[in-house]
Amino acid sequence: MHKFDPEKAEKLINPERYHELKPDILLQRLAVPPGSTLLDLGCGNGFFTFPASAAMGENGMVIAADTSSEMLLALNRRVPGDNVQVLEVEEVKLDIEDESVDGVVTITVFHEFKKPSENLVEIYRVLKPGGKLMIIDWKPDTENMSGPSQSDRVFVDDAHKIVEEAGFSIIVAEPHSETKWIIIAGK
Repeated sequence: MHKFDPEKAEKLINPERYHELKPDILLQRLAVPPGSTLLDLGCGNGFFTFPASAAMGENGMVIAADTSSEMLLALNRRVPGDNVQVLEVEEVKLDIEDESVDGVVTITVFHEFKKPSENLVEIYRVLKPGGKLMIIDWKPDTENMSGPSQSDRVFVDDAHKIVEEAGFSIIVAEPHSETKWIIIAGK
């Protein structure tokens, strides 16, 4: 299991990554309206946090959560908006109230989960009924050399099964790009 190296944090916010992943389009696909609470789990230095903060607006909130204090420090140096709560979390335990968030996003983090089933049960716990989860992660069957090693990656079908076993209903499970897949699921 390989965790992202905080020394390479700048790679997470380079323009090419924004062009490939298109966070604004992802927010539209997730369809969590302004004024909602969105959990950016594995937020790193804020690649998705900042666009989500703008989308949720002043009446909404983004919980930017990560296990890495170094990544959260890098996020704070970028000065997130007043509607962003920065939260250091443990791998499987989120210090977040039951059924308190409208949406959860994990971008290229799923492959880092040591216990994906337990992580998803915890995500399910914090999501409100009708809430949505979006997971984007690396395809293991690509030749792309960026990202984690092929052996650390997870097939979308395997992730799909784990997401369903945690109680979610799959809305979308498909390729997102040449190198990544996407799952959107509801509670």
